[in-house]
Amino acid sequence: MRMFLTAVAVLFAVITEGNSLICEHCAEMNAESCSGVFAACPDNVTHCVKGLQKSKQGPYVNQLAFKGCLDPSKQPACGKEVVFRGTLMSLWITRACCDSDSCNSGDIQALPILQTPNGFHCPDCSPDQSATGCTAVGDIPCVGHENQCGNFTGNAARAGDVARPYRLTMCATKDACDVGIIAMEQIITSQYTLTCSDAIKI
Repeated sequence: MRMFLTAVAVLFAVITEGNSLICEHCAEMNAESCSGVFAACPDNVTHCVKGLQKSKQGPYVNQLAFKGCLDPSKQPACGKEVVFRGTLMSLWITRACCDSDSCNSGDIQALPILQTPNGFHCPDCSPDQSATGCTAVGDIPCVGHENQCGNFTGNAARAGDVARPYRLTMCATKDACDVGIIAMEQIITSQYTLTCSDAIKI
């Protein structure tokens, strides 16, 4: 009887895994793409994802290429043009999602980073990186499809790093404001607010 129950349990596991979505999994810093292993997703996952996240803080630029099972909470960010761009910190995220086995294999297509001024601007903030103070010091000229002003106050850190307080003002795309913080990969935020308002037309 014990052998019979074991065989049934193994068969059930194989059938369950066979019904799960299979996605490629990888993550690589400062790369245009990545490749890795193909593995089954949890039962509640319906999509695979692949994307690029480019961040700039002062003179330092990092780019993360990622593939995997899509966290259902991040599904609203699929196919969106997520851009937050400020004097202190900028973030560009491309995320493509699909719903069939191994559909996220292959190269990652990044959205072009547009640089053409569009006639909008947002107030700039002094570089004190404090969550309690932010003094206006001029304007940020918006580019591309940035037509919103984003204001972030809270704590943020890359996964594994110590969180720091930030207060940032940025030009942003409407997609970025609609999707918000859930668009970010491997960046942890806490005790934050993110508000957006229409950018000012010059």
